Amino acid sequence: MTRLTDDELLNEIKRRLEENKKAVYDLRMLTRKLEDMNKKLMDSESLKSNFISNIKNELNNPLTTVLILSKGLVDKEFDLDQAKEIAKTLYAELFNLNFQLTNIFAAAEIEAGECVLSISNVDVDNLINNTLESFKHRIEEKNLSVDYMFINKNESSPYFKTDASKLQLVISNLVANAVEFSDTGSSFELKVWKHDSFLNLIISDRGPGIDEENQSVIFERFRQLETGSTKRYKGHGIGLSICKALVELLQGTITVTSKIGMGTIFTLFIPEAKLDSSVTVFAEDGNEFFFEEGEEEKF
Repeated sequence: MTRLTDDELLNEIKRRLEENKKAVYDLRMLTRKLEDMNKKLMDSESLKSNFISNIKNELNNPLTTVLILSKGLVDKEFDLDQAKEIAKTLYAELFNLNFQLTNIFAAAEIEAGECVLSISNVDVDNLINNTLESFKHRIEEKNLSVDYMFINKNESSPYFKTDASKLQLVISNLVANAVEFSDTGSSFELKVWKHDSFLNLIISDRGPGIDEENQSVIFERFRQLETGSTKRYKGHGIGLSICKALVELLQGTITVTSKIGMGTIFTLFIPEAKLDSSVTVFAEDGNEFFFEEGEEEKF
């Protein structure tokens, strides 16, 4: 048995103490990470519960309205002028329901990892005009003016290779956000341009703005800056998270610039997708596809 000198024994004790200290430190860090993870899971479950509660009410209420009004129309309880006003209300409620459900299904696909790209030649100008037209009733309801400009539309091909439905859903959520947070009688701007093989889009409103510490929070699922009975704005906290997920799926970026009382600016930067030049699939918006004459559909 080898005998250790006093110095060797002290050094060995010091080494083992250092190892123990490191082990204790690592254990503390691991415990802290587990606690943080557990808190995030609990927060996520709480947010999901709140989301489900909110979405249940916001789906049930318009559905009830649609059922009551449509029943009145079937029973001929209204004159022609009343029927026209009811038709407008029915359209607005059904549009809102469709938009909410589209977001919910998109969020479910993203979370399940089942969101895949379907690339086509997209007429971006038409897609944006169609998207703005779909929100016309909300824009008119708040008496908003919209400044839309495709800066270099006539300088190159009108088509951009990307996923039409996903790009339209991103723009729809940003437009819905701008409409919701714009004061009645104000305006918002949407500017687009193509540069080389990139698409740039900026949408800015003159709403209440977002303070700097919350500018990353808004892209988290189920997160809203206002909750409960004091909530002033509609929404479920999934629109911007969907935007971020879809833009990243398109290999792009989305950023926000905002100051309290000075409005908010969202900026998109999306690269053009690689697409075989022989593919002749075109999209006017997120739903309609057509093929060049004489070409067969390719799936």
